[in-house]
Amino acid sequence: GPRCAPMYNVVNAVMEKKEDGPGPRCGHTLTAVTAVGEEGSPGYIGARMILFGGATALEGNSGGTGTPTSAGSAGIRLAGATADVHCYDVSTNKWSRITPIGEPPTPRAAHVATAVGTMVVIQGGIGPAGLSAEDLHVLDLTQQRPRWHRVVVQGPGPGPRYGHVMALVGQRYLMAIGGNDGKRPLADVWALDTAAKPYEWRKLEPEGEGPPPCMYATASARSDGLLLLCGGRDANSV
Repeated sequence: GPRCAPMYNVVNAVMEKKEDGPGPRCGHTLTAVTAVGEEGSPGYIGARMILFGGATALEGNSGGTGTPTSAGSAGIRLAGATADVHCYDVSTNKWSRITPIGEPPTPRAAHVATAVGTMVVIQGGIGPAGLSAEDLHVLDLTQQRPRWHRVVVQGPGPGPRYGHVMALVGQRYLMAIGGNDGKRPLADVWALDTAAKPYEWRKLEPEGEGPPPCMYATASARSDGLLLLCGGRDANSV
């Protein structure tokens, strides 16, 4: 029979200090990470939502048309871009700001983030100084103290870009699609096998009619290998 429609509910999250919460921002990522260990056992860590980066302010109107003004001629001006990491504990309804050990990514927004087990992989984005370098950072949340790792990837890859999508397909392959390289929207498709070392990006040439070059699309992967793409903005801002 008919099912009840889903409903939105405001969540009054707990914050011990104001800085524990992410506050107003845009262009950040929020990634669900599964629990570590078995509930009730020593070292158990519950399911979490990991928020990374984003811009806490915008200069001018980033939605306007016309000549790009800064940030590598990418058409967006960010202020207050961060590399902050905030954690939302699903079971306790509590926000906290965490400070992982290791070398963090540079401050950025419009990047991508995807969970691989209890790790969050972050790639690309844009900051006040322009496009982020072609790098791949991993936030390892397996232990009580989170740690940043910078992953070495062989050969050419997606390159610096922002506004793209990335998802873990088939529980194994990182897929990065589209975005903007600071000059134009893109439609290229890249894959990285997380189960094969050394890590290497491979450019794919899918059959069929693909989406047009676009940025700010969304993507969601099913466990059986299907990747769904929706929306975005093309070169004509449509």
